[in-house]
Amino acid sequence: MLEEILNTNDPNRNWPAEAMLRALGLPIRLVHDFLPHEDGIPRQLSLQELFDFVISDADDPRPRFLISPLLDSRHLGMKSFRETVAVLNSTEFQPNIQKIWKLKHKKMEGSLRVKGFARYNWSKPLTPAGKFYSRTPMGEKIWKVLKEKQAPIGRE
Repeated sequence: MLEEILNTNDPNRNWPAEAMLRALGLPIRLVHDFLPHEDGIPRQLSLQELFDFVISDADDPRPRFLISPLLDSRHLGMKSFRETVAVLNSTEFQPNIQKIWKLKHKKMEGSLRVKGFARYNWSKPLTPAGKFYSRTPMGEKIWKVLKEKQAPIGRE
């Protein structure tokens, strides 16, 4: 199935959601979000819908905030978000599908924080776990202090 997904040129083609997510190697927590309904009918999902679920086209009123519906899921958080983005970045889609993903990823690269669609959803920093974002005023202060602590002895 992975070969079919990678060779398709149609981002709106529907696939069985669970099989597609497993074939792409996405986190199991994300796969569980798309399991069949109670009636047993498998959910259908296109690559475009998957990309929109990870990084929305909607704009937050605050500058440099990214909206990700993925973060509104109860059992998905920043770890799942980072893993999903990493998998989608490393996947070699057809050029027109790759272009759609790269546009979404470019939007993410220009953002400082990410949040879900929910009204009272807390935003999270878009940094690797445990790292400071050095382009913020607080990040600049922290990096300055760290650099001074690592200065050679005798430097004043």
